[in-house]
Amino acid sequence: MLRKNAARRMKTPNAPIQRVKSSMGTIWKCALHRFNCFTHRGLVVAMKHIHIAALEADAEFARKIGKKGSESDFAIYNCKEGESVLCIYHPSKYPEKIQPLLYALSLCDAAYLRPQAIDRFAGEMIVACAVFKKRLLVIADKVGQSDIEPLIKAAGVQSYEFFDGDANALRERLLLIPSTRKAEGKTEVVIDSCFPVKGVGTVALGIVQQGAVKVHQQLAFLPSGDSAEIKSIQVQDENTDEAEVGSRVGLCLKGIVPDIVGKGDLACEEKFPSCTKISAKVDSTKFYKGNFEIVQFFVLWGLKFVACKGKKNGELHDIELSAPLPLRIGEELPLFLPEAMPRAIGSARVERIIG
Repeated sequence: MLRKNAARRMKTPNAPIQRVKSSMGTIWKCALHRFNCFTHRGLVVAMKHIHIAALEADAEFARKIGKKGSESDFAIYNCKEGESVLCIYHPSKYPEKIQPLLYALSLCDAAYLRPQAIDRFAGEMIVACAVFKKRLLVIADKVGQSDIEPLIKAAGVQSYEFFDGDANALRERLLLIPSTRKAEGKTEVVIDSCFPVKGVGTVALGIVQQGAVKVHQQLAFLPSGDSAEIKSIQVQDENTDEAEVGSRVGLCLKGIVPDIVGKGDLACEEKFPSCTKISAKVDSTKFYKGNFEIVQFFVLWGLKFVACKGKKNGELHDIELSAPLPLRIGEELPLFLPEAMPRAIGSARVERIIG
């Protein structure tokens, strides 16, 4: 994603600049017939990428820490300090919709919570953090620590700490958080959006979840199974031959059209089949008292929501998916129900692929 000043550094003559709107913000692209004129070509600088969910009503700390990029279901704030890159996701359309909160938690390594009051939405955010098993930093400058800590414990948040400091101190603390993504292994990139760029081709935006992605690499896009070649890569407005794990990337693709690639698709080096029925171990939150067998609930896979129905089968549940998903044994799927409160109701661990 080249910003305007980055594009000016490119000395290639007759390279018109095109402004493109995307879920990652305004992208500046050079409509070049050759991609080997990118700056910094071949230079791979190891960076630490940290992704944080900002669970605060007004994004006050997020705005002070990073520069705002795009805003769709959530707003993204970016901060680069030395060899570390901090991406903060603020679910700006929450609490009206639960999806932005779940998107932000799905993408993040950890979250910080700054509640305005002890209310049902503060409770829902805490329960969602527990469902996603996210580390939680709690800023209790507007509520009492003794008032909110019992709720955190009751929700089952596995790792949390209270933080007392301003936005600058919070930035320094967040930069110390380790990535939860796997640096080793086959390439996997979760796709945030995909669109055409005139004179360039198909561009997909996303985050490297595992391994690294490289120019000329062939990746399959799941669940469709269609493949494409990576023609070029951009990270933090610069062009590179390789992007390491955690990088927020723009991929120029060859051999695929944007309509094939959907939000939440997984671009991967190793293709695996999709399924519509699984056997899973379901763990509901202590706050959900409903019956999974009589309601239609939803699972979140990557950034895709799929409606499901479940049936008890011994210690497990057989879950039927309304659309095929490429699931793997051991994968954990967050569950949510729009009619419930909290709307995050538990998780399902895939034990067996039925069909």
